[in-house]
Amino acid sequence: MEHGAWLGVALPSRAGTELTRLLAELAAPGPFLALTNGDAEANNFLTAGGDGRLIDFEFAGYRHTLTSAVCLYVPGPAWLTVSDPVATGLEAGYRRALARGVPEADDDRLFGFGLASACLTWAATRLTRFPALDARAPGENSRLQMVLTLDATARAAEHHRALPHLAGWAHRVAQALRRRWPDADVDRTAYPAYTPRR
Repeated sequence: MEHGAWLGVALPSRAGTELTRLLAELAAPGPFLALTNGDAEANNFLTAGGDGRLIDFEFAGYRHTLTSAVCLYVPGPAWLTVSDPVATGLEAGYRRALARGVPEADDDRLFGFGLASACLTWAATRLTRFPALDARAPGENSRLQMVLTLDATARAAEHHRALPHLAGWAHRVAQALRRRWPDADVDRTAYPAYTPRR
């Protein structure tokens, strides 16, 4: 998560403490340890006749199960924006299904912390692409996607009242990117949910 320093956004000490907790959560997920697809993006979920199937298990493995829920909250490689999973009821449905095998998913604190940890890790991993994105021409949608990823990550953490200092850092990095990339300083509500990236 040091990449924000490239933009003049240092990681505050309290965010560093949260980072230590985040890493511990993902390294030892306890009851949230599960076999996951490893790439649960929308393009790896096929539907036909009311039936749905996950495909592409190349990255499958045992990890924190909420890492597979990140795509519900944060834009993935193929999407510019995602819909609000809380407002649409998607989060509630996901939690009900998960709680059948992981009863701890019903605990707001445990679910929120695990989800925020997974989302922030995804955003930080995507941020490692900063040098490549910075070298691209203005108007390249992957820049906007990075800004929206940071914003969506922070919103997910804030909604669940988890990791507030890391969420604040994500917001500050997004603002720094908007200043650096004026073409990425747009109103996210102008894009319909699941707008594909060019």
